[in-house]
Amino acid sequence: MSIRRIVLLVLAAALAAQAALAAGPYQVTGTSETRDHGIVRTEYTVKAGAHPLDCFKMIRVARDIPASQFNGTIVFLPPLGTTFSFYEQRDPNGAFGSSIAEYFAQRNFDVYGYSPRYEGIPAGTCEAGVLDCSIMGTWDMASQVDDITFIRAQIEILHPGTKIVAGGASLGGILALAVANAHPNDWDGIVPWEGMLYSKNPQVRSINQGYCTTLQGQLAAGLVYDGVGTNVFKMANELSRTTPGGLTPIPLFPPNLTNHQTLVAIVSVPTPGPATMPAPNYVLMTGSVAEDRLFNASEARVYDDVARFNAYVPLPLVRDISCSLAGVEGQFTANLGNFHGAVLAIGGGHGFGPYMADQLAQIGSTDKTFRLEPTFGHIDHFMTPQHRKFVEEPIFRWMKRLFGGR
Repeated sequence: MSIRRIVLLVLAAALAAQAALAAGPYQVTGTSETRDHGIVRTEYTVKAGAHPLDCFKMIRVARDIPASQFNGTIVFLPPLGTTFSFYEQRDPNGAFGSSIAEYFAQRNFDVYGYSPRYEGIPAGTCEAGVLDCSIMGTWDMASQVDDITFIRAQIEILHPGTKIVAGGASLGGILALAVANAHPNDWDGIVPWEGMLYSKNPQVRSINQGYCTTLQGQLAAGLVYDGVGTNVFKMANELSRTTPGGLTPIPLFPPNLTNHQTLVAIVSVPTPGPATMPAPNYVLMTGSVAEDRLFNASEARVYDDVARFNAYVPLPLVRDISCSLAGVEGQFTANLGNFHGAVLAIGGGHGFGPYMADQLAQIGSTDKTFRLEPTFGHIDHFMTPQHRKFVEEPIFRWMKRLFGGR
């Protein structure tokens, strides 16, 4: 059999698999559309199963122009705490075009996003039994890969033949790696921005082995979600925004700390936990409790972002991340040697950055770029007022090189 025949058969099988997924349990049940400054935002509600909570959002943000005029497509995948709204957050002045999604849409890129199944569940409703949240026990990394694969199939329908990259911050970068691992021929490039699923570093592995064991035990005991962590963060965020000089009422923190110092402590002091310290010396943002300030982040951007956080995080998803970093789980990275698209990795010196080399070495691509900001924490690239310098412009230049165009 000729090589050309083999390639055609592989492509046919891949397209058939995508078509089956698009026509399987997934169903678009609603759409809504808004227009602003020539940019059309379309939100698709996708039913992913029989359970009432089993649905997610696919978002498209693009200029109202023929598909032939787009320079390519980018799919932004969300951080763990929030949704696609992370990429729609504008600067504090509210200027149109200052969000990441609008920046790329204005430059003739077809922008898509994913908001996960746990978006918008009201705090307290799971614990009170108002909602049956047991379905979260099935919301693991594989389910998110399936959701994104459906979105990829829909993009092919809406914009056939487009060149396409996927990426995002934190969990978004992790998911970019996972989808490239699952379907290496579907993506022209990925942007793992402060995200990784593999390390040979003994400290990283040791830290996450403890988390992995704990999470597996919680799941075995019937616990399927965390409804505490993000809500404490949101409470501290709101108290800092409204009464920064008041003493914190949150019992987890020393009572002599002000609300503002408490928020600074949460984001800038290494604290053991799967989401707060998955690597040594890891902080969300660099800062100082003693000086009562953040070094790089705009507080207005922090307040806006944390206010958007989801109330719940599914433990199976966190388990998959921690167990992968522990070296216990390998299914989400074992096939990365077959990914030959371009890679733009972005890291912070006080985040995953110092440990991302092992992850990048797993990837089969010969086109890999790594941008490390030594003074940044995990999410400082986004939180700094100069985010365009560290996020939008590097990704734009990389995509222009990859895709060409206007």
